[in-house]
Parts: sequence; C-alpha cells; structure tokens
Amino acid sequence: AWEEGRVAFNSFFTILNTATGLKDELTLMPPAGPNQIKEYGRNIRRYNEFMKKTKLCQNRGGPTLSAAWGQLMVSGYLQDSCGVEPLEGYFFQ
Repeated sequence: AWEEGRVAFNSFFTILNTATGLKDELTLMPPAGPNQIKEYGRNIRRYNEFMKKTKLCQNRGGPTLSAAWGQLMVSGYLQDSCGVEPLEGYFFQ
C-alpha cells in the first residue's frame, strides 16, 4: 500500500512540475530502502527542530496569542514570537 501511495504521490508531483514548467521543483520520493532518507534530500534534524518549535508555539497559545503577548513586551527588535521559521525556508532545503 505504501509503494502504491509513493508512486501516486510521485506522479502527482511530476504532473505539477510539468504544468508549472519548473523541472524538479518538487522532489520525487525514492523507493523504500536503507538510503531512502539520504536520496530524498530532507534533513531529519531540521524536521525535528521545526516540530519542536511548532509545539512550543502551540503551548504559547498559537501564533496569534503569542504575537499579542509579544507586543506587550518591548524588545527593541521585531522577531517571530513563536520562533518558527517561514515554511518556504523549510520546504526548499
């Protein structure tokens, strides 16, 4: 079942890459095996860090509440009060 899903997922990404004219913009998922993570090119450390920051943000009440609390404190510089990087930076590694 996983292999069928992977093939369908890859064909969907191939169609999107072709339709947008952006060759290999969306990386296809390699077949299962010992080198799958290495071949896919995603960084497991960045994923774990992203999930940790997302959970911390949720514990602070989410981006909206966290931003409201952040505005109450004067810090001298503007930053994302949740600390979660923009998704473009995560997905385009």
